[in-house]
Amino acid sequence: AEDDDETPDPEADEDTIDEMTAFIAFLAPPPRTRVDPALEDRGEVIFDETGCGDCHVPTLQTADGVGIRAYSDLLLHDVAEPGALGIEEGSAGIHDFRTPPLWGLGRTAPYLHDGRASTIEEAIAMHAAEGSGARDRVGALSATDREALLAFLRSL
Repeated sequence: AEDDDETPDPEADEDTIDEMTAFIAFLAPPPRTRVDPALEDRGEVIFDETGCGDCHVPTLQTADGVGIRAYSDLLLHDVAEPGALGIEEGSAGIHDFRTPPLWGLGRTAPYLHDGRASTIEEAIAMHAAEGSGARDRVGALSATDREALLAFLRSL
């Protein structure tokens, strides 16, 4: 976009943009924030038992065998309500969304692709279609198990 200064746009040259892109690409994921390890460890088991880890895969393996704790498969999944609006792009339909990595989850509100969930609980409740089974299993948890799950998610 043009602005009112004397410098021709774009103001950053190609090398600067490449350097900024490399800097962002090589940032490490945020560290976990452990507050209650026993509760969070129980929550991680519940995360797996409820099926959250089917899409939010705990560890991705790189080609050279390095495990990255991303909690994502980085794939597209249909997780929207049937009447929801979305954008079709390439092979992604209007209800398809890339599973986001969950690292830093406790510090990245609001949630979902459009920010309409202000809490982790709301984001879970808004999963539909492919995510509805995990959503329903989370909804059926006891208060104690739900708190353990949320403690785990906030620790990421």
